[in-house]
Amino acid sequence: MIITCPACATRYTLADSAVGPQGRKVRCAQCGHMWWQSPEDESVFHPGEVTEFHPVPPPSSKKKEAAKSPAAPGARRRALVGWGAFVAVLVAIAAAGYLGRATVVRLWPPAALFYETVGLPVEPPGTGLQLQNVRSEQKAEDGRAALLVEGQILNVSETARMVPALRVTALGVDRQPLRNWTVEPVPPQILPGEIATFRDVQPDVAGVLEVMITFDGGR
Repeated sequence: MIITCPACATRYTLADSAVGPQGRKVRCAQCGHMWWQSPEDESVFHPGEVTEFHPVPPPSSKKKEAAKSPAAPGARRRALVGWGAFVAVLVAIAAAGYLGRATVVRLWPPAALFYETVGLPVEPPGTGLQLQNVRSEQKAEDGRAALLVEGQILNVSETARMVPALRVTALGVDRQPLRNWTVEPVPPQILPGEIATFRDVQPDVAGVLEVMITFDGGR
């Protein structure tokens, strides 16, 4: 059992048998105070034999450190996982910037200078491809005037090429742009010497005098 000095609050530990069923008089080794200790912890003074006890030693600091040590590996693991996730995000961003640099430059043209500075020049949309047999005409469709645009795209390079979308711009008087839209050629990738085709019909083409077709690079 643990007893406490009522004068200085110093704590002591002793076996229950040391007190006995009737209790006994004890003295505090810290301040010298005497009191009667009963099994029920009643502080009633009785004359008789005096027993002196020594303070309960505080827990060792080494034991506290040992108790905390099991948590340290877990904290280190969590820190490593956090850093690993951070590095993975950076790698993913770098890969996206490298593989998708054509799209980045299309959305933000000044990025082309950055890529060229670090030795990763970006090819303009349609590099290695050639438009051929392109034609446009106005025709009646469902009783209304419509504009037909069609043609071919030839891979004149020595490697397989992704075929970018085409941007069609309808021009009016004094070559003023009236409207523009994109057309998706098929197939989306062609080998050297192969051909992709495109065909598109647009309604409501009043005032269109000329059509301009360029590689859009939106893929």
